[in-house]
Amino acid sequence: MGTFIIFIIGTIFGSFYNVIICRLPYGESIVTPSSKCPQCNTKIKWYDNIPIISYLILKGKCRNCNASISVQYPLIELTTGLFTFFLYKMYGFDINFFKYFVLLSILLCAGVIDFKTALDDNFETGIIPNELSLGGFLPGFIFALIEKRIIVSLVGAAVGFLLLFLPGFIYKLLTGKEGMGGGDIKLFAMIGSFLGFKPLFFILFASSLLGAVVGVIFIAISKNKDYPIPFGPFIGLATFIYIFFGNTLINAYLKILTA
Repeated sequence: MGTFIIFIIGTIFGSFYNVIICRLPYGESIVTPSSKCPQCNTKIKWYDNIPIISYLILKGKCRNCNASISVQYPLIELTTGLFTFFLYKMYGFDINFFKYFVLLSILLCAGVIDFKTALDDNFETGIIPNELSLGGFLPGFIFALIEKRIIVSLVGAAVGFLLLFLPGFIYKLLTGKEGMGGGDIKLFAMIGSFLGFKPLFFILFASSLLGAVVGVIFIAISKNKDYPIPFGPFIGLATFIYIFFGNTLINAYLKILTA
C-alpha cells in the first residue's frame, strides 16, 4: 500500500508537469488560470482532472465538447508515477531519492518541451526553457551542499558544459552551421551539477547513440536530411537509463572486456 501511494503521488506531480510542458514554452503562467479545454475553453472540474483515471473514464474526450484529449497527459502522469515508484524501491526516502526525482522531473519536462516545440511551426527549432536548464542548477548545487560534494558538482557542471560546447564550437568553425543548441549545452551542464562529471561520458555516448539511431530512421522515413532533430529528449532518456541501469550496463561491459 505504501509503494502504491508513492506511485499515486508521482502521478499527481506528473499532472503538474503537463501544465509546465504546455505553458512554459509560450511564456504563460504555470499557476493561473486553472486548467481548461484548449478547444472550448471550459474549466476542467477537479473530478475530470484526476491523473490517468479521468482520461480513461472520459475515453480521451472533453466532457463538454467531445474534443480529443492528447495522450501526452496520461503518459506523462504514468511515466512520473513509475519513476517515482522505482526510485522509492531503490533508495527509500534517502537523499538519492529526492535528488534523482528532481533531476528526472526536470529532464522529463525539458525533453518533452524540446520535442513538441521542434514540431511546432511557432518555433524555428526545439527549445529548452532556461527556467528548466539554468533553473536546475540551484537544486543541483543545493543537493551537492547537503552531500558535501560541492567541488564535484561544480566540476561536473563545467565538464558537462565543455563536452557539448567544444564539439559544437569546432563544428560551427568548420561548417558555419550551428552544431549544438545552447539549450542542450546548458541542460548537459545542469546534469553535471547533479551527478558530477564521471556519469556524463556514459550519458553522452548513450544519448548520441540513441539520437543517431532515431535520426537515421527519421531520415529514411521522411527523406529530409536537413530536419533538425532535437537532442534534449535523448539526453534525458540516456540519463534515465544511467540512473536505473547504468551500473549494471557498465559492469556488464567491463566483464566483456576482461573475459
